[in-house]
Amino acid sequence: MRLTPFQTRTIVDVARQQLGPDVRIWLFGSRADDRLRGGDIDLLVETGQVIENRMLAAARLDAALQMALGEQKLDVLLVDACTETKPIHEVAKTEGIELTTIPDPEYLRLLSLLEVVRREGNWLLRAQRRLFAYPLDVAWFDGLEQDDAAAETLEAFVSRFARLQDNLGDKLIPACLRALAERTGSALDNLNRAEKLGLLWSAQDWLAARTLRNRMVHDYQPAAEDLIQALKAANLLIPHFIETYNTINQRLAESLGVTGEWPEQLEA
Repeated sequence: MRLTPFQTRTIVDVARQQLGPDVRIWLFGSRADDRLRGGDIDLLVETGQVIENRMLAAARLDAALQMALGEQKLDVLLVDACTETKPIHEVAKTEGIELTTIPDPEYLRLLSLLEVVRREGNWLLRAQRRLFAYPLDVAWFDGLEQDDAAAETLEAFVSRFARLQDNLGDKLIPACLRALAERTGSALDNLNRAEKLGLLWSAQDWLAARTLRNRMVHDYQPAAEDLIQALKAANLLIPHFIETYNTINQRLAESLGVTGEWPEQLEA
């Protein structure tokens, strides 16, 4: 197939925007054959809807594709629920390549990131429940050296808090911005943009959480009261982390027109 991943994804996205998420698209003709060169982009676009004026809808789709792809030679055959099947339609389906079933690398990466963050979130919530079952007082702090279970629970909470924030802020938020066709930049730029889009509750609090977690991770001999206060502050931020993941999850599903398998949301 002689289409780039960008062209393939753009064709699918534009067709879904014009005709709905259930549209199916086949590339046929010379562009479906890697051995050939040049040629128009021949597309069979099929929808289960009944379109009042197929010629006008096909022309509008062609125009939208031209605007998204740049100047290209396109030939769009639009088939709706009332279109009589013709031999060219059968040829396109049997000899062509269905673009709507081709996995998109960026889409697969988003799925992977969402699943990683969902799993990290669940692990953090489990560590949170175990840690805050302890009294978290000076006696608890003084007993950490002798109580392996308590020390391991503390370590699990701190490390999972850090990993969840890293995966959310450094990986998922930039990937989400790209998927929404938003500009990405420095880490701070991405956080500010995410806040403006309603994906992140507060860029300032996010940075405060990073400072807090660095103190929990790197301060190897904290005073009891300092560590306890840091843990309680981190505990208050966890619902915001969960909310951020769930908001991104929902926004991406809506933007991409997801109809199939998709990572679940987190339940605090």
